[in-house]
Amino acid sequence: MTNTEPLLIAGRYRLVTALATGGMGVVWKGWDERLERPVAIKQLRVQPGLSPAEAATARDRAMREARNTARLHHPHAVPVYDVVEQDGEPCLIMEFLPSISLQEAIRDRGTLPPVEVARIGSEVAKALSAAHKVGIVHRDVKPGNVLLAEDGTTKLTDFGISHALGDVALTQTGMLTGTPAYLAPEVARGQPASFASDVFSLGSTLYTATEGTPPFGQDANAMAVLHRVASGQLRPPERSGPLTPLLVGMLTPDPAARPTMTEVSRRLAALHAETIAAQTARDEAASLRTADLAVPKAPPPARVPKTSPPTRVPAAARLAAPNTTPDARPVRPPALAAPRRRRGAIAALLTAAVVIAAVVVAIALILNHRGSTGTGTSKPPVAGGGSTAHTTSSAAKTSRSPSTPTSSRASSTSSSTSSSTSGSASSSSQSTPTGTVAQLEQAITDYYQLVPGNLQAGYSRLTPSYQQNPTHGFAGYQEFWNQFSRVTASKVIGRAPDTVDATLTYTRKDGSVGPSERVRFTLVMSGGILKIDTSGPPPG
Repeated sequence: MTNTEPLLIAGRYRLVTALATGGMGVVWKGWDERLERPVAIKQLRVQPGLSPAEAATARDRAMREARNTARLHHPHAVPVYDVVEQDGEPCLIMEFLPSISLQEAIRDRGTLPPVEVARIGSEVAKALSAAHKVGIVHRDVKPGNVLLAEDGTTKLTDFGISHALGDVALTQTGMLTGTPAYLAPEVARGQPASFASDVFSLGSTLYTATEGTPPFGQDANAMAVLHRVASGQLRPPERSGPLTPLLVGMLTPDPAARPTMTEVSRRLAALHAETIAAQTARDEAASLRTADLAVPKAPPPARVPKTSPPTRVPAAARLAAPNTTPDARPVRPPALAAPRRRRGAIAALLTAAVVIAAVVVAIALILNHRGSTGTGTSKPPVAGGGSTAHTTSSAAKTSRSPSTPTSSRASSTSSSTSSSTSGSASSSSQSTPTGTVAQLEQAITDYYQLVPGNLQAGYSRLTPSYQQNPTHGFAGYQEFWNQFSRVTASKVIGRAPDTVDATLTYTRKDGSVGPSERVRFTLVMSGGILKIDTSGPPPG
């Protein structure tokens, strides 16, 4: 195809770029000429060494499996749009999803935090639970088939080897294509795949994400891995934290003792929420302790030295001394007492000034800790790349500060602010906020789970105008987030139709935490996704 126009499949789907090659076929990025949209095209191929009759059976089986996949409609499953043939081989036309696989994420990062894995696993489990309800067993759940989209969504793909229960014509051909590391022990021993085996495979996938290696290890010899899987002897999780009890239950050798996929989804979602809440509480407590240590205590008032009392002259001293007149009394000159009194007054004034200055500093620090900032004070940006601090009159001329709520921009009396506000309003009005309260809250929660670990996905959750100001493009966004190892959003409260308040706590890469700040967001719906359009401190 290098010297000719890209191949057109079924007179409609044009092959553009090869994305991946595996044991079951080749995946292409394609283009739907009729609907004018990108698609993913999976060309399935029959395994070599089959007789003509076996090959024909395999093709028929693939077509049936594809039709089974098309029965599934779920937001966390990659949908199959069409099933066609090219040169006698089946081709699946699927949604094209810009993403990386969980396998690639593990390769790049080593391990993933249990809280992130809980969220990913919950979404995959929801898709599998929906598949089980229509009688579909995936049979190939593994990190390579879990896609992490740029917008933060997790989707399960490659139901191409799944089958409906009772479809007895399906065979075991290709059972060991690829690695058997994620198979359930009973499947490795030759028993049919079941809903329970999908639970085990998902457990193996999540185990790999938190532990960095599959539960039965890795080996170039697939038969050696298969033997270990069949024995059911795995290494207990060591780095999975709160996920450990659930993973142990999912990976039990007895299929009947495993939880259902619906229960797995529920428990993973609960673990994710509980971990986020506990983590937020710890961060807020640490932030308050750090802030308290940062505020100097006012020194105790200095003791003002007492002035010496006037010298009392004994009565005998009032008698005239020899050779002296009565006016030449040896009394202490009054001028000597005056400087002593002045020095005492000056010391008292200086001490009072020190105390007042210390109180002023303490008040300023406390106010800063509570989120009230003055001229020149900056805080971590709400969505990255700018400051959430209030601006002075000169800084207020900026058209889009993340700390400036929409209402304050609209009510500004400055001519320069008014002109920039109208530009911002026009850009925002291109999308209509249509999210429910739950969707608004979830949008902010999801965004702060993306950053700073997945900046590309986080950046895509900002409107184009917000990406430019205050974020200053992706370079500025990346530069800011490189300072932090974590950010948590707590007390997330949505208000229809477009507003969310949340408490943000930042953890820097040096381990320092805080301070926390309360932020108000305005979101708009763009391309079916709620995106951050403005941010700033809540009024009042």
